[in-house]
Amino acid sequence: MDVSLESEMENRKGDASVTCDYEYLSGDLACNLSVYGAKEVVPQPPEEELTRALARGLDTVVLISWGTMPSIRKVVTPQGGTTFARVEFLEGEGEGCLVTATETALAAFPRAVVEKFPEVVRGFPVATPLADGLLAGADRNSPAGDVRDLVWAWEALISRMAAGWPPSDWYGAAMYGEDLGNRDRLAAAVEALPADERAQAEAVVESLDAAFREGTADDGGRALAAALEGGSEGFASGSWYWRRRPVALPWETEE
Repeated sequence: MDVSLESEMENRKGDASVTCDYEYLSGDLACNLSVYGAKEVVPQPPEEELTRALARGLDTVVLISWGTMPSIRKVVTPQGGTTFARVEFLEGEGEGCLVTATETALAAFPRAVVEKFPEVVRGFPVATPLADGLLAGADRNSPAGDVRDLVWAWEALISRMAAGWPPSDWYGAAMYGEDLGNRDRLAAAVEALPADERAQAEAVVESLDAAFREGTADDGGRALAAALEGGSEGFASGSWYWRRRPVALPWETEE
């Protein structure tokens, strides 16, 4: 094994099976580690498995990239727990990172705001098989493409609800209201389709509506209205889904 400063070009172990380059940082993170395993390292451990081992062995939190958003990092604690952090990158001689927010309080980052990250929820992949197969080949900017996007949003909400609101066991009331607003738009968009495409879309929406009913309860919209401090313009539509709430409210943990 070779452990060297990233800038060190000499005195390295050229035959090392595992190398770890490191550089010291300023800000809230002590250093950056880059760990590589040669082809003879079999099996190659998954990134999160390696991260858990590092966090446990170093007795510190370790941050790794997550999704496609550079400002969001997944955090692994020495105890094996996980959460998410929002980071701000420093430039110049003070190169490093500031951890500005975390989803759960961490002693390592006492100055970080504790809040939920909507972009993490929206960026987490969910299964949408019905939307994926609907109106295949439709132009993204066509009415059919608009319907497919709205069906995807509706199915994504239902999939998140069925899976227990991954990855943070949370879903904001405003996000839920936005999804219901998209369902309003979906109804109008389907009506504008040609007859054959409309029949296909209506069958998919009917199936998704049934799944939504199964995962929700009718409370007259009171829980959502209370969370949105008086309600939303969407309630004016009078549509049945605005009166329904998830059985277990996913926004009850909001600060």
